Amino acid sequence: MFYLFAATIIIGLSMAYIRFRGEPYPATGMVVIHFIFAAVALASIIIVAANDTNRTSHVTGPMILFCIVAVLGLVQLFGYHQRKKPLPKALVIVHGALAIAAFIWLLA
Repeated sequence: MFYLFAATIIIGLSMAYIRFRGEPYPATGMVVIHFIFAAVALASIIIVAANDTNRTSHVTGPMILFCIVAVLGLVQLFGYHQRKKPLPKALVIVHGALAIAAFIWLLA
């Protein structure tokens, strides 16, 4: 699970670099790979949280934050990328910062 999130973040940082380099949005293939990794990682953390019988899991907080990150990612994908509009840099920053924060929280 940790490796999936780490790979997703590395791909996301690469896409953010592309956006801040001046391109309006990253290549679709890169977005698809990022989406698949993120979806599998999010599904795995949801399964871990759901299978916690004591409801004291340390993954619940990061899972909620990752769900918020996922919604922001879907906004970028369907609200901007699919419409061929430039991704708002502020949205890219917030999406990435929350993802990194959730990952660090998960590791703690």
